[in-house]
Amino acid sequence: MAIANWTSGTTLVRGPSGWSCRRPALGATLIELVCGIVLLVCVAWGAMAGRNAADGWWGYWVGGGLGALAWFLGMLVLAMLFSLWDGSGLPMCRNGCCRGPGVLRGHGDYRTARTGEESIDVCKCGDRYRLCGRRFLWVNSQGVATPYLVWRPFRGWRADTEKANTLLHSK
Repeated sequence: MAIANWTSGTTLVRGPSGWSCRRPALGATLIELVCGIVLLVCVAWGAMAGRNAADGWWGYWVGGGLGALAWFLGMLVLAMLFSLWDGSGLPMCRNGCCRGPGVLRGHGDYRTARTGEESIDVCKCGDRYRLCGRRFLWVNSQGVATPYLVWRPFRGWRADTEKANTLLHSK
């Protein structure tokens, strides 16, 4: 049984060792396309402003570089604001004492351990988790992943009870 998560492009697949994450290699997402277009507009705007400020071809180059720098700084500020609003992408652990890293909040209480091809996030309590798209799966000592939390836009991390009950009891 597979469950597609259309918001993150991942598919949650139930296999013999529990739930695993599969992400197909598709094209660019809408936000990547929008950011690319905004970058081109910033570079073009900067090039035109540079050409108007200084005569000669070097005005295009300096202005375009300043436009790209303005785009980069704008994206950095947006990422920092999003990190403050969103957290880090990793929720608190099941015990409630470990939290994920944030841009302005330090490195968090999780460390990443590689097990074969997969990476597992281990909190300081010793619990193991796997981030699969917008789902945070708890991995027990046998390596079986169980749905724990799911990210809901504008609401944050919520218990994955509705999906977990249907996922765990259906074959």
